[in-house]
Amino acid sequence: MRKSWMWPLLILALLSAGIGAAIWPRSPKAHPDTGLYTDRQQGLVLAAGLSSYASLEEGVAHLEARHHKVLRQRLARPPDIRYPVHVLDTLTVMDYPLLGTQGRLRLEFFNDRLYEVNFKPDDAAVCLATLRRSDRGLQRDRNGRAERVQAALRVATNVEMASTSVGEALGTEPYVLWQDLRLVRERDDWDERFGALPFASE
Repeated sequence: MRKSWMWPLLILALLSAGIGAAIWPRSPKAHPDTGLYTDRQQGLVLAAGLSSYASLEEGVAHLEARHHKVLRQRLARPPDIRYPVHVLDTLTVMDYPLLGTQGRLRLEFFNDRLYEVNFKPDDAAVCLATLRRSDRGLQRDRNGRAERVQAALRVATNVEMASTSVGEALGTEPYVLWQDLRLVRERDDWDERFGALPFASE
């Protein structure tokens, strides 16, 4: 027969285990496809001295080293075994010098990997003239938009349309964007597969 003094010790051990589990709960297991949406590959040169697959902190450091004030925004799903990690970060800088003018620069990240650089020029006409000299591969369509796709790199713009009197009358917002289509496809694939699932309870 066990001695009576062992029972208090056993009860104390069980209580301690329960308290420990409450204070330090196990983190949820990762979805088996998490690697499909977090892996890093060789980056492509986008714009503003940045390459795709750069991390968020690398983007911040790059901009702050050039003395720009950086606005951060984040949209993240709570962790859940039903879906892989999904975090969208945006870095915004105003009055950024690019393509002969200044404008709003936005960096878009999917799961800590830069996939898009988006520039809204203050002077669309100057931006258009600079683009024509620097990127002769852009193919213009009849609506005044232009695009170049080379392997996984996509460059697109509407500055020609925006700089016309018609574009100005319509209030067309000029843009130039550079994308790594591998990451764009990953983002879209995640949305198609898991976007309809409700958010987990935090």
